[in-house]
Amino acid sequence: MTPVNQNRNDRRTAPRDRQPIHYEQIACFGHHGPHYFGYHVHALPPHCVHHHYWGHDYWFYDGIYYRCWDGRYYVSRPPYGYWFERTAYELELIACRIAYYSTLDRIYDTVDENYRTITEQNRIIAENNATIAAQNAAIASGQQLANGSYELARRLGLVQSFADASLEYYYDDGIFFILKNGKYVTIVPPAGAIVEKLPEDYETIVLGGQEYYKLDDTVFRVIISEGKALFEVLGQLPS
Repeated sequence: MTPVNQNRNDRRTAPRDRQPIHYEQIACFGHHGPHYFGYHVHALPPHCVHHHYWGHDYWFYDGIYYRCWDGRYYVSRPPYGYWFERTAYELELIACRIAYYSTLDRIYDTVDENYRTITEQNRIIAENNATIAAQNAAIASGQQLANGSYELARRLGLVQSFADASLEYYYDDGIFFILKNGKYVTIVPPAGAIVEKLPEDYETIVLGGQEYYKLDDTVFRVIISEGKALFEVLGQLPS
């Protein structure tokens, strides 16, 4: 069963297939205004600085990141670890619901520098969540969901980043972030995070014979909760 995404219709044109835009139109994430993620630009802005994060090349200028695909430069979401001041979202916090928390350390077949970092992070989070689960029946009861999600992600070749039950998670425009030391920090989308809609630059992909939704390197699946179609983070594709 594949519910219809509210952004999706038969005439949908993905941002990457639309006309290029001028880089001066784009608002920095954390500021109000259209970000144009997924659109390509008519030219890179002057004096861009090149960075390499999480296995990808980025070009950065004036708070905006760009990535190159097929010879085009696209407006991209900031890499994980990007931070911005909390004042931009002081009045518009969007709390993110987490369906389950893992209390077990997991093993994945995919190994590279990025996922070794996630694995070490997951080990620490699993220990923390196990401690919290001993005091919180709701978290402990979510372990069956966490186990099923992990087994599916593993079969599909995905890697999961866990959610820490002691933290608040936020979501906006395809980006997940936490509040840390008075600043918002972008993070690897945690498995089990649930959102009501996807940005317009999502892609539909087929893995293991089933349809999923891909946003950058994150794979979402559709779930039904209280009769409503929602999107749950399943895991990350290898870089």
